[in-house]
Amino acid sequence: MKVRVGQVEHDLRVEAAFSVPRLGFMDNFFSVMQSLLPLGIRPTKMTGAFWHACMDRVLRDMVDRTDWILTVDYDSVFEADTVQRLMTAAMVSGYDAVAPMQVKRDEGIPMFTPEGCSGIGQVQLANSWFEAAIQPVETAHFGCTLLRSSALKRMATPWFLGTPAADGHWGDAADGEKQRVEEDIHFWRQWKASGNTLGIAPQVAIGHAELVITWPGRDLRGVYQYPSKYWAAGGKRPPEAWGSDKHAEMSEV
Repeated sequence: MKVRVGQVEHDLRVEAAFSVPRLGFMDNFFSVMQSLLPLGIRPTKMTGAFWHACMDRVLRDMVDRTDWILTVDYDSVFEADTVQRLMTAAMVSGYDAVAPMQVKRDEGIPMFTPEGCSGIGQVQLANSWFEAAIQPVETAHFGCTLLRSSALKRMATPWFLGTPAADGHWGDAADGEKQRVEEDIHFWRQWKASGNTLGIAPQVAIGHAELVITWPGRDLRGVYQYPSKYWAAGGKRPPEAWGSDKHAEMSEV
């Protein structure tokens, strides 16, 4: 992959790493192919029951033959320009890992932890924070994230390790400091503990593909419901949807 920084052009060895299920999103597949092929980035996927095990194996496979590794989730949506801008941010800043802005499915909250923050809770960031080319963070995501291969090689193992909550189970604990630690969060903690740097490029963003249920509403316009909300409601449509108990009551008035 050729990257121009100022007047200097760099020819870098970049490959893309995927942990994917047997079935996936076609929008993601074609987005990724249209983005990576023009840049000459070779994609390699590993399929298995455990995301972290697949990621570990595919990263180890390519770490010695690359300068950078681009990790991609099977539900990410982005363009070739996204990757180019991330690589430019990485080269200019000198950071060991750079991720774009991405929001969580269903909840729509940013998928990163600002530097100096931990646990669960709202964080207020000034508008100027988002104007910078890159900002240091404690954790990020793997949706479309660049990892410096040399930094990955000096990272302590295990790279991925999940830890249950303080009660020994995998539910969310009330105390943010005692909640479960997912494998990806462990990775970023190990990354930082090994002396590697991690940053978010606030001006670069990717999409997050997800399913949504569309019901006809009272006026026959779409009423949207996330599958998680459907099951949390006991497998019931939203009250605004056509055919719901609330809709029937309103129709009788």
